[in-house]
Amino acid sequence: MRQKGLLVRLAGARVPIVTIAILLGLSLAYNSERSSQYKQDELRALAIARATAAIPELPLLLKSSDPDGKIAILAELIRKNTNASYIVIANSKAIRFSHPNPELIGQRLDGDQPALQGKSYTIINHGTLGTSVNGKTPIFDESRKIVGLVSAGILVQKLSDESSYLFHVFFLYGFGFLVVGLLLSELLVRLSRNWKLAAELEEITMQFHEREAMLHSIREGVITLTPENRITLVNDEAIRLLELQSTSVGKKISDLFTPGRLRSLLEGTVEKDDDLRVLTDKYSILINRRPVHKKDRLIGSVVTLRDRTEHVELMRELDSVQNFTDALRSQQHEYTNRLHVLRGLLELHKYQEASEFLGEIAFAQSNLAEELNMKLGNPLIVALLIAKVTIASERGVKLIVDVQTPIDDLNVDQNGLVTIIGNFLDNGIDAASGTPRAEVHITFIQVDSKSKKIIVQDSGPGLPEENPHVVFEDGYSTKVTRGAGHRGLGLAIVQRLVRQYSGSIVASNEVGAKFDVTIPIRGFHEIKGTNT
Repeated sequence: MRQKGLLVRLAGARVPIVTIAILLGLSLAYNSERSSQYKQDELRALAIARATAAIPELPLLLKSSDPDGKIAILAELIRKNTNASYIVIANSKAIRFSHPNPELIGQRLDGDQPALQGKSYTIINHGTLGTSVNGKTPIFDESRKIVGLVSAGILVQKLSDESSYLFHVFFLYGFGFLVVGLLLSELLVRLSRNWKLAAELEEITMQFHEREAMLHSIREGVITLTPENRITLVNDEAIRLLELQSTSVGKKISDLFTPGRLRSLLEGTVEKDDDLRVLTDKYSILINRRPVHKKDRLIGSVVTLRDRTEHVELMRELDSVQNFTDALRSQQHEYTNRLHVLRGLLELHKYQEASEFLGEIAFAQSNLAEELNMKLGNPLIVALLIAKVTIASERGVKLIVDVQTPIDDLNVDQNGLVTIIGNFLDNGIDAASGTPRAEVHITFIQVDSKSKKIIVQDSGPGLPEENPHVVFEDGYSTKVTRGAGHRGLGLAIVQRLVRQYSGSIVASNEVGAKFDVTIPIRGFHEIKGTNT
């Protein structure tokens, strides 16, 4: 009778355990999927708006006030092809030229429109059609002047319908799992009436090992914590991403990690948010920490970790492309201004002055390029520096390049070097812009026979006095986050790159911010990691 009572109690105890586990797992999966769905629709709405704003004929139609109503036809065609709920196109005075409700065409958009100041963003909009996920972006003409805006939206009702469908799917799966679990529990009780206690314990042990095998085979890292942040479970993926040991179970997070962003995210001492990103020396990880409560009492937390290292590599490549795209745009603007001057001189029949002006332009540009190319020995970095000089000049900043040694022998790949120099120069130009002196200095010098140094200094407000190196922490930024993008990863990625190739960075304040980057020469290094 004792044996039977034990079996019944064990089977009965499995019912709430299975129920809680299924509900928790489904809740996490449903919330994660719904959150991902909302983010995807925000990105889709903004992508539709940007694609519409990029149509070459649109600025001309807006300037001509679109007498034939082509904008409304074009917007409706795009809306149908993209399955958007609406696409509203307005001019620089926020007057609508398209709207699903024809009565609103010609009326002004409500409220402030940051898109008319050049910002692309997403919002939850409560408009005439209802609540929607809305992406807005400016429309530029050939001279980069804002002539209007595009507002693309997806009604929340559509999202709610999809969320309801997901909820029903997850509910059915959960109900099925629960029924199967209860049936198996009942079957276990009936079949176990004639078992011996040893056989019961063997079965329990087998089930435990099966659960462990399943947990360690999933691709996401999982850590469960007590309310005191003591690890109670960690799977193989979490061990790999966090470089833990299998003996970490039972230890506190504070005993395993040094103070920093990673430890703060695992302990839950930072702002509450889903999928916060953290960079380690080897990996880029998205961390999601959810507390687990029982009757309003905190009983622990579940931390999931997803490897997003490949995304950092894509981000690096995108930054490189963006650097050169900005450079080409700035140079196009500069050449357009020069052509306007040249045209004016020719219309005034100042042919001698026009010839001298052309000579000065050609000599200044070619002279700078030839000088940098001869000293640096790296055409890609020369192109980047010339572009940044143009960009800095447009923003009223003087970029001074001092080359004391070539850099064609540094132990960094080309994309990595563009990322390092481009990030430091962009931050320096941003910091120096608007300051009285408005200067950024970049210097290339030889340290010794084994390494060289890149020094970037600006005339901006400088770094935090108490801890200048806080700027290298992933997530730290003094800029406002735009859209769904992540801020505060540029310098964190730069630090990882430099460390990866056995280099070092020192941040300090001298007038403004100063960064000393020491990179070994090819042949005098030891690669610290292969992941980026």
